Amino acid sequence: MKKLYTRKEECCGCSACVNICQKHAIHMEQDEKGYLYPAIAQELCVDCRLCEKVCPLKEGEKEKVFEKKAYGVKNNNQIERTKSSSGSVFIEVAKYILDKHGVVYGVELTSDFQVKHGRATSLEAVRKFQGSKYVQSDKNESFRLIQQDLKAGKEVLFTGTPCEVAGLKRFLRKEYDNLYTLDLICHGVPSMKLLKSCLKEKENENSSKVKELRFRDKAYGWRNQEIYIKLENGTIYHAPIWVDNFYRLFTNNYILRDSCYTCKFANMERQGDITIGDFWNIKNVNETFEDKLGVSSIIINSKKGEQLFEILKDNFQVIECSLSDITQPNLHNPSPRPERYEEFQKDCSQKGLDYCLKKYGSMRISEKIRRKLSPIKKKLKKLLGK
Repeated sequence: MKKLYTRKEECCGCSACVNICQKHAIHMEQDEKGYLYPAIAQELCVDCRLCEKVCPLKEGEKEKVFEKKAYGVKNNNQIERTKSSSGSVFIEVAKYILDKHGVVYGVELTSDFQVKHGRATSLEAVRKFQGSKYVQSDKNESFRLIQQDLKAGKEVLFTGTPCEVAGLKRFLRKEYDNLYTLDLICHGVPSMKLLKSCLKEKENENSSKVKELRFRDKAYGWRNQEIYIKLENGTIYHAPIWVDNFYRLFTNNYILRDSCYTCKFANMERQGDITIGDFWNIKNVNETFEDKLGVSSIIINSKKGEQLFEILKDNFQVIECSLSDITQPNLHNPSPRPERYEEFQKDCSQKGLDYCLKKYGSMRISEKIRRKLSPIKKKLKKLLGK
């Protein structure tokens, strides 16, 4: 049998093909950038082509007929918001599923800093799924486990990127009333290899092993999106998204999976019953609704999602808004490939990621000056306004 893809843009790494193969002829292999791609053991393959049929990138999605609704939400429980990336929506949905003796699937960061989808049947286990992880997860056999839970009659919640939700649904090949899905407004995904290289750099700089990592620490406010790294010798590295080199490479689109630049799911035809994300535009929609702990935007995409939100909405402060109020670019277009992308890749292969972190991730002097002057300009505007 031929390969499942000819160009890397044709594979999003959802792992539906691995999970569907009854002969265990497909496994995921890491490429030179650290991304997982399916590889076929030809001697085991019986050419059934189920792997092609479940691929979410092989076929156009059917248009869903549902009048979407959009909201800004904040969890009433401030402790929960502290533990979450923005308004803390996921945890309330997860609690609801657990209360019905159901199962929750989400992304965890393990003690050895691997990012993977896991299965949880307790609130303690679900806590591992809270917060952002800016790395593509290893799905492993999650889809098979989800199918088993659904067939056993359990309520199941799956949270992931749009391509992962689409891959799960293609794998299942039928609708399940007991399956609930949350998709994320996704910028694109870096690889685990890239993140580990960045952590290794911190270890070398401080002659100590990384002990703890948080992607979205809120100590200095929600909008800073601080990365927090604690090392075994007690050293703490704390930097906002516009300062940290890994974050800058991520937000400037240098370290995304190839398929992210042509993502067919970066639009308003969402895959989950509910779409969740950061409500960065909330100041323009309702300035009084924002605070230090953050606000989530949610989009209701299905009748099931609508029913779920009606059950849970008393757990939140809620404002209704229009779809156009949620201005995240990836609701309309994929993240664009940077102009210097090929130069970056060449430097990576020849000089290594550490070199590229400094060359492409470091803040330029002009930007440093602009950021230092920005607070002064704001104060002057307020004074002149008075």
